[in-house]
Amino acid sequence: MSPMTPQEVIQNLGDLPPLPQVAARAIRISADSDTSSKQLQNLIRTDQALSAQLLRVANSAMFGRMREVATLTEAILTLGFSTARSVVIASSVKNLYNRGPANLKERILWEHALATAITGSAFSRSMRFSVTEEVFLAGLMHDIGKSAMVLKFPESYIALLRRIQEEGGDGLNMELDTFGFDHSMVGEALLRSWNLSEGIEATVRWHHEPLQAPPEHRRVVALVALGNQVAIDLQIGLGSPDSLAGATWEAMDILQLDDGTYQEHRIGALEALERDRALITDF
Repeated sequence: MSPMTPQEVIQNLGDLPPLPQVAARAIRISADSDTSSKQLQNLIRTDQALSAQLLRVANSAMFGRMREVATLTEAILTLGFSTARSVVIASSVKNLYNRGPANLKERILWEHALATAITGSAFSRSMRFSVTEEVFLAGLMHDIGKSAMVLKFPESYIALLRRIQEEGGDGLNMELDTFGFDHSMVGEALLRSWNLSEGIEATVRWHHEPLQAPPEHRRVVALVALGNQVAIDLQIGLGSPDSLAGATWEAMDILQLDDGTYQEHRIGALEALERDRALITDF
């Protein structure tokens, strides 16, 4: 069976959910390296939940401070601009994972996305690449196709997620067998309909096969693939670590990592996850 095009996936799915306005603005702001603290504050002020989220994370990150962080300006200063921006994007994207019937699976999908984003961007930082912000956002979005499938096929897809959770195995092949397409194809169709950056679209489509990605996006895809492996190794998410081995080898090939240097960078990624774990527990 030949793989479906994103257009065919969309036709099979019917209408896909639109990208919420605040998330769209947060993503655009995050993609712009000239973004100022003021622009970030202006965006956060438009969304009460986002303001509360940033203050909560700022206060938990500074546990033991003498006084509470009470204003957005203080929160951004406390966390640092880059972390504050990450919190805003993560908070905006999280809502995309939580639009189906709420239960454990959204929590698992979301925690996995955030762990992948944190560890993937840590690999990028540790290897001195200039794509760390893009990797963070791409990591958050990499499994968004699963969220769309939860919305479209609540019973059959949730039953499949349960099977993956109980049996392990290769979720991608199980999706293909059941639906004729997998979450990476659905995610690509969704991203295309939202008109987001090509790098994120490539990551969503090819994080299980980084060498298939267009050459100009392979580095970002590879870094997210490594983050994905670390998250699953730690059992943050569904599926078995072995099912990602091929993607991880391809990613190491793209990034020219041997096993020794991979393990060194992996230690840094695990430390970053430990340090930023408040982002996961506070969301």
